[in-house]
Amino acid sequence: MKVAIQGLGEVPATIELVLKKEKPDLTYIVCSDFQLKYVATRAGYKKANERVVEDVAKKAGTEVVFCKCDVFDPKSVSETIRQILQKVDIKKDEILINYTGGSAIVRLLLGAIGVMLAGFARVRLIYALQYPKGIKFEANQTEVLREVFPTDLQLLLDFIGKPVQGKTQR
Repeated sequence: MKVAIQGLGEVPATIELVLKKEKPDLTYIVCSDFQLKYVATRAGYKKANERVVEDVAKKAGTEVVFCKCDVFDPKSVSETIRQILQKVDIKKDEILINYTGGSAIVRLLLGAIGVMLAGFARVRLIYALQYPKGIKFEANQTEVLREVFPTDLQLLLDFIGKPVQGKTQR
């Protein structure tokens, strides 16, 4: 099964792009109640984000699950993502993590969790942009992000330039 995990900000464009292009079987949307009800009129939308996402998901043949939380509280967002991941079959599912939309905390945690999962699960970290009358862009950034965020402590410390206790810098 192809499962997408996405964050919703005030404009649903990044979610729309991933749904249209990837057509996941199931998509989880991390969001607040405000973000669901918001109508992004400045971006040209006439319907609430929830309705926009539901309409695009229906056309893509995707089941959508809105996972509401306090998108400004790291613990609330983390708990919501944890609950989502418990429903995903890490061994069988292809997991798409769109870390482009949502509050800064949602984007940060989706990206970080995606990088960690990419070490042992079939994960694609997606960066997607879509403007009403302009750019449409989607990129799989899994490998590049794994290179940027090393998991080895020494590599991380070398990256920031601090020696490990008892070791000299190279």
